Amino acid sequence: MLLTARSRTRRTGSLVAAIGVVLALFVVASPAQAAPGVTLSVNDTAITLGDSVTLTWTGSGSTTLTAGGDWSGVKALPSGSETITPTETGSFTYSLVGHNANNPDDQDDTASVTVTVAPGPITPNAVTFPDPCTVVIPTTPNVTYFVDFGDGDTQELDADTYDGGELSSGDTVTFFAEANDGFTLADGATTRWDYTAPDSCFDIDEGPDLVTTTVTCGSVTFTNTTDGPIDVIYGSFEEEQPDGDFTLAAGASRTVRTKHADFAFIASPGADGEESPTQIRVLEVPQNCDGGSGSGDGGNGGSDNGNGSDHPTTAPAAGIAAL
Repeated sequence: MLLTARSRTRRTGSLVAAIGVVLALFVVASPAQAAPGVTLSVNDTAITLGDSVTLTWTGSGSTTLTAGGDWSGVKALPSGSETITPTETGSFTYSLVGHNANNPDDQDDTASVTVTVAPGPITPNAVTFPDPCTVVIPTTPNVTYFVDFGDGDTQELDADTYDGGELSSGDTVTFFAEANDGFTLADGATTRWDYTAPDSCFDIDEGPDLVTTTVTCGSVTFTNTTDGPIDVIYGSFEEEQPDGDFTLAAGASRTVRTKHADFAFIASPGADGEESPTQIRVLEVPQNCDGGSGSGDGGNGGSDNGNGSDHPTTAPAAGIAAL
């Protein structure tokens, strides 16, 4: 009986020990105790707006995979992929969190990737000309507009509406668009626009008739219609500065010879320190005429008093000024 009791005791102890070993092995090997392991990769980390990227992942040891950052949702286990097309430029981070609900330590694993999206090529909005004397510079994000006056003389222009005569002055100018730093213009996009202001843009007619003008072939005669002296500055649009000036006494006249078909003048009383009305006119002066010719309207043109010569040699008492 004693041997039997001891045998049973040894057997019972051996069985308990064996069960303990099996349990220990089960705990170590059980997936419930495994820590999550997450990997996340992307096929391209720098793209242009409009392009797509593909995210690929694995999630070993996880019971759930949850997206974060610039994407969302629960992702497939144990692995998967997803194509994403960003809708704006900038830097975007995509993360993935692996979680094992059976892990008593509740340890998560996170992986992430970053994708930079650059702007695509830009097609600039066109410079427009709603009428012959108006230039409209548009707004295009990340694009700057310029005007090229020729000989390397360029000027940056804000988005606005401009007087074509002030930009062109009768010569052809070129408006062009350039992409700002970090941006590019689309291949084949229109980026240059030529413009010439027609003569009609310079038909200025402002102020009262302080002087009247008589236009003949190659000359303009001024007559002061006021009871005080009038200062006259005259010139041509072909020149940068006025070509001459004089003062007319009350009722006096003066003739100016000119070789320019486009002729402009400014007349004012010239009172120091006082506001005074100013007359601005642009005249068309015929040149190389066959027989005298002229036309007028009493203020902006003149009377037909040509004498048959290209340049009159006679003039009112005030004399002749050459241009």
